[in-house]
Amino acid sequence: MRLRYFESKNFGDALNPYIFSALLPGFFNDDPEIDFFGIGSILGFDMVSKAKRKVVFSSGFAYGTKPQVDESYDIYCVRGPLTAQSLSLSPELGIIDGAVLLRKLPMKSPKKEFQYSFMPHWESELKYDWKSLCEKSGIHYISPLQDYLLTINEIQKTNVMLAEAMHAAIVADALRVPWIPIKAYTGINDFKWKDWTVSVDMHYQPEKLPSLFQDTAFVRDLCGKKISKHIPSSFYGAGLKMYEIGQSILEYNTLSLLEKVKKNESYLSNERLLDEKIELLMDKLDRIKKKYG
Repeated sequence: MRLRYFESKNFGDALNPYIFSALLPGFFNDDPEIDFFGIGSILGFDMVSKAKRKVVFSSGFAYGTKPQVDESYDIYCVRGPLTAQSLSLSPELGIIDGAVLLRKLPMKSPKKEFQYSFMPHWESELKYDWKSLCEKSGIHYISPLQDYLLTINEIQKTNVMLAEAMHAAIVADALRVPWIPIKAYTGINDFKWKDWTVSVDMHYQPEKLPSLFQDTAFVRDLCGKKISKHIPSSFYGAGLKMYEIGQSILEYNTLSLLEKVKKNESYLSNERLLDEKIELLMDKLDRIKKKYG
């Protein structure tokens, strides 16, 4: 069967071949007759609905078209109770996100180097230079698009993880690194966060940060266009200046909020519950091996 996921550098997606190639060695090839869908909010994507045979393992629903589950689906588990409810599945199938299986892989335990680290959602990284902002606040920055092994290592070196990227929190939690959820943009999908947090008996209450935008190209473009020949050029220059001042104020406020967030109580799931969920996932993997291996 084929291993299918949203192929990108995004941390959560990139974990698929790392985890499943280790736990299902020699299992995958390019045979399109059966597709294995793993980590990610992919169940509403066309690549799932168009697959001939779908083996679903810990995937989530959050975007796209709600699938009509029929005989072509072989669902072993999904990310959480909300996905299970959305697809009218048995609640028992809403186990947990498969990224927690990192606990089953051998890895070193590096010394702690960072008191706080922050990983934004990958789209947030494109909107603003969060790395520079974090440096001003004494926070280590982890890009959601860097090499996934480096990311895992840097999460392990962190004492408290500030996470806008959901898989930064999931992996931190699995590796027993306390975390604090953050939300800077309205595009962050609350449903998928709650899907996971409910699965480990926690609540999703993110700390809100201002939505910052680094690229002023659209403002410069607007100011460069003569909307009316009766408006002097100085008006457009003043408009751009006011915009930049506004962004500076937002940045200052964000730095103040980050300092407050550091003092907040962090999250960490119950380890016994987490391990129980992981054993359920391992049992599901064994069933997949017996049926398709």
